[in-house]
Amino acid sequence: MSKQGLIAGFACYFVWGILSIYWKSLDEVNSYEIIAHRILWCCVVTFVVCKLLHIDVLRLFKQKRAWCILVPAGFLCALNWGLYIAAVNANHIIECSMGSYLNPLVNMLFGVLFFHERLSVVEIIAIVLCGVGILYFTVDYGSFPLIAIVLAVTFGLYGALKKKGAYPPVSAIAFESFSVTPIALVILVFMAQQGTLTFLSSLSTPHDIVVNIMLLGAGAVTAFPLILFASAANSIPLTTLGFLQYISPTIQLGIGVFLFGEEFSMAHAVCMTCIWIGLLLVALHSLRRSRTRSVV
Repeated sequence: MSKQGLIAGFACYFVWGILSIYWKSLDEVNSYEIIAHRILWCCVVTFVVCKLLHIDVLRLFKQKRAWCILVPAGFLCALNWGLYIAAVNANHIIECSMGSYLNPLVNMLFGVLFFHERLSVVEIIAIVLCGVGILYFTVDYGSFPLIAIVLAVTFGLYGALKKKGAYPPVSAIAFESFSVTPIALVILVFMAQQGTLTFLSSLSTPHDIVVNIMLLGAGAVTAFPLILFASAANSIPLTTLGFLQYISPTIQLGIGVFLFGEEFSMAHAVCMTCIWIGLLLVALHSLRRSRTRSVV
């Protein structure tokens, strides 16, 4: 196992975990403007990285298949980013972490639906537990965890498209962000015309300067963990990467509860426990299966 890959994987999920603090620090900025900057500057950063690494991203623009796969992927990713930022700034960090915990189970369902993969008994039990947890949350808390479900489903669909496309990660991210950049530009131009644009509207105080720098940095903090993830995925076992992915929602949950004082009710606890047990069963099953294969 690559030590560098392990470090990259840990760093990737750690950054994704603490990014809720980054977006929460921008809660005075309209969520639409934040997502627009995130898309625009992610596009710029990834194209610069492609240039520095001599990656030919332009060849993807000549492929009809790339347009059919990566453009929808770009829209799904933008929708996921936008909902996540809006949810964080509306004090729903705990539900965002729930969505991240749900994602592996949603991936299993999509594997069955789109790639005709077969679920083991353990995986079926895990999905049923997840459903029970969500049902309990809905009945006891009085609301359906829509944010968590949409975050998990949109990122699951994004992952399914990425799997189907099997394109190099950095150039694919550049193409995806480029495909939704026109929407980002329309949002920024419209807000500028309405006089509601925060970016460069004022640089009179140190706080204004910090906010503008953070909006500029939205692309870097988006692209950096994605590149780390690609590096880790190429150099360490997927089972190891699977365990590392729980770092992110665990950090998000801690931030929501202990840093921003969000309510963690009994409904949250029961739902999370069902999801955690399901994930633990799947993780142990995957680890046992990988060990069996290595012995054979």
